[in-house]
Amino acid sequence: MNSSSPRTAEPQVVVRGEALLQVEPELADVWVTVRVRARDRESALQRCLSVQQQVTAVAAAAGDAVEAVETSTASVHLEVRDRRAPGEPVATVQTRLTVGRLDAVGDLVVELGRLDDVDVSGPGWRLRPDSPVQERARLDAVRDAVRRAQQYAAAFGARLTALLEVGDAGLGGGGLRVAGAMTSMARFEDGQVHLDLTPPRQEVHGAVEVRFAMSEPDAALFGTGKQEGRVLGG
Repeated sequence: MNSSSPRTAEPQVVVRGEALLQVEPELADVWVTVRVRARDRESALQRCLSVQQQVTAVAAAAGDAVEAVETSTASVHLEVRDRRAPGEPVATVQTRLTVGRLDAVGDLVVELGRLDDVDVSGPGWRLRPDSPVQERARLDAVRDAVRRAQQYAAAFGARLTALLEVGDAGLGGGGLRVAGAMTSMARFEDGQVHLDLTPPRQEVHGAVEVRFAMSEPDAALFGTGKQEGRVLGG
């Protein structure tokens, strides 16, 4: 009758690699709200259309600094301010301007703020959805994981022998910290007005979980023969 000794489990090390990058933003979002009150709906709509055309003209005058002009909401409703009087029609259109040349944001906000019946808020700073910074964060996290695993293995007198598993532990590209929106701005009067805006640096976090196989640890560390099991790293 043949007998076989139980197979020793292959030692493993599991680590989480992390990376944090601080980079300059690549885009700025500015929100423009046209809000017009009139005696009747037709007048409110006509006035709202006229002001919205002025907003579009300001965006067009900025040239390629404004990469996108998108209408997010539009509404027409009755607003009652005094219960003893009938409601007044109010027409509202909100537009988001995406600015790619960040040095143009201040002047754009000033020009928009000069328009009547317009509220301006922003900017909201962010990276482009396909920014290479996202990839840099992931790869830096992988390198951090390898370095940690090597350190753990070396602490046991062993070395890494194989990659068993790797997966994202989360990437903070969608949760970037950005500047809070500026308070809605009143209309600017004519004159030399300039806003010197300093974009905050964006934080991009990459994290990865990796499992490696490693060689047998140094038995002398345990004062016994071969050890089996798994090393868990943070």
